[in-house]
Amino acid sequence: MKKYIYSIIAMLIITWCPAQMYVSQAEYFWDTDPGAGNGTAVSAADGTFNNAFEQLTKSGIATPGNGLHKLSIRIKDNTGVWGPVFANVINVQQTSGASVMAIAQAEYFWDTDPGVGSGTAVLAADGNFDSSFEQLTKTGITLPANGLHIFNIRIKDNTGVWGPVFKNVINVEGSTSAGCWQIVTAGSSHSLGIKMDGTLWAWGENNLGQLGDGTTTQKTAPNQIGTATDWKKVVAGDQYSIAIKNNGTLWAWGKNSSGELGDATNINRSIPTQIGTATDWSEVNIGVGHTLAIKTNGTLWAWGHNGFGQLGDGTTTSKNTPIQIGTANNWKSIAAGAYFSLATKTNGTLWSWGSNNYGQLGDGTTASKAVPSQIGTDTNWADVAAGYSHGVARKTNWIAFTWGRNHLGQLGDGTNTNRLSPVIMSDGVETIDAGWNYTVGTTTTGNMFAAGDNEYGQLGTSSTTTINWVSISNSSDHKMVSAGSAHTFTIDDDGFLKATGNNAQGRLGDGTTIHKSSFTSIACPTSNLAVQEISAKADPLKVYPNPVQDILNILSEKKILSVAVYSVAGQLVTTKVINDTKGTVDMSTLKSGVYLVKINSTDNVVKTVKVIKR
Repeated sequence: MKKYIYSIIAMLIITWCPAQMYVSQAEYFWDTDPGAGNGTAVSAADGTFNNAFEQLTKSGIATPGNGLHKLSIRIKDNTGVWGPVFANVINVQQTSGASVMAIAQAEYFWDTDPGVGSGTAVLAADGNFDSSFEQLTKTGITLPANGLHIFNIRIKDNTGVWGPVFKNVINVEGSTSAGCWQIVTAGSSHSLGIKMDGTLWAWGENNLGQLGDGTTTQKTAPNQIGTATDWKKVVAGDQYSIAIKNNGTLWAWGKNSSGELGDATNINRSIPTQIGTATDWSEVNIGVGHTLAIKTNGTLWAWGHNGFGQLGDGTTTSKNTPIQIGTANNWKSIAAGAYFSLATKTNGTLWSWGSNNYGQLGDGTTASKAVPSQIGTDTNWADVAAGYSHGVARKTNWIAFTWGRNHLGQLGDGTNTNRLSPVIMSDGVETIDAGWNYTVGTTTTGNMFAAGDNEYGQLGTSSTTTINWVSISNSSDHKMVSAGSAHTFTIDDDGFLKATGNNAQGRLGDGTTIHKSSFTSIACPTSNLAVQEISAKADPLKVYPNPVQDILNILSEKKILSVAVYSVAGQLVTTKVINDTKGTVDMSTLKSGVYLVKINSTDNVVKTVKVIKR
């Protein structure tokens, strides 16, 4: 057994807890326990331990001699607490190899252990437990009474062995209204967002179909695009949009005059259109007419306008299908500006290519480059963002740097002088983004920072005064910030969305076209899930009683795979795996009101029923 790959996802995100727990370290050892922290390190699949959900990966594990040995793995959370050891006996056979273990089942429970296999099922993110690597997901977890409780989770492997319980003490607090947004992105004149239920929403200018609703009519409030609930990432650019689904497929719509959609045409699209058949896209970013993307194998791809070499293929010829840039397979983050591109690699190096008339490539010159060129020799760059003609990057020590055009103070260094190389902007920076002529981001304490053009109030400072230094907000609940041409969004820790800046075409999403100079709350939109009223005589599907007090029964001639319950606002309340022609959903803990029950059956049959909870 030359290589053995083993993984467990040891913790769920507990969204009601004020301080989010996450995995911070993982290790493995054979047979004898060397003590917590003394095992062999196991990496996070994405390179960084910073989430409650983490894929753990380790290849080339050094094995002991042939025969039966115990392989053990454990993880530590961000409070410094090591979890229990998860172990399996492995028959090591160096010549023929041992079968790879896979996760087969997962469950959770509160406080009292109901016995293995009797907890509440936890789903695999991809819908199937069939591999050693599994991301676990569970929404709408039923809460116990307020106060301290022990939350427990455990998994079973494909040999039928249940692992030990991993637990954390959670302070369950009284229910509060929660927001619904997971991701938001500001483009040049339109906006896109993904709600926590995986649905896609769009608003703003739509003259070229960039909203994806099949029309060219602008929308001043979020409008649901299609009925899919598996959107993972989305980015808005200059009149076009690109997105990735959970299954790794790539989708595009809107302007396509330079081939920026990548569908092998130059025809605009008004609905999301799949690009190729690949299912391994992981990152995407778009600028003014060109698109960059990274696959799960770390390769870099580009397409669209290429008049300044911004695709990085050594030419200035535009492309309307994705082309691989070079042969490197260690690309990590990407950013597309106006005719230039920035990126980092997993080794911490910084790279740039394309137009460089203002020094936006950061290489100390104003000469354009048609292939990726390394900037300096530092190896601790973490991520990067691109404005219209300036760059922003953050190092692993939380210090942000800027370079390029600075006529409106977008570099935040206290001057209006262009910079040909990175200069320090601010420290304590956790996330970064760049608008056309301004820079925004969040600090490690949850504040928002901003600098640069403020003509429309896009900095959210309650004024329209442009500033060339870093302004820090007084609020400390900013989770993410997104900057467009001249409008800005922020999502707080509870998923609430706020917007400020240019509101032409309704790009802020507040139902008006009035510009705002301070952040304005954007109401959580009502889902437009189609509702089929079920007739017991005409349809084999039965959902009863309705109205319901406690237990909702679901009966069908087809096998019911799963059931999801949504509020009328479109927020996911709970899910349950059925895998039978009949099943039940406990509605007793839900507040009185109207709910949408979405039933997924075999043959891709999906029906949604309106149910009244007494």
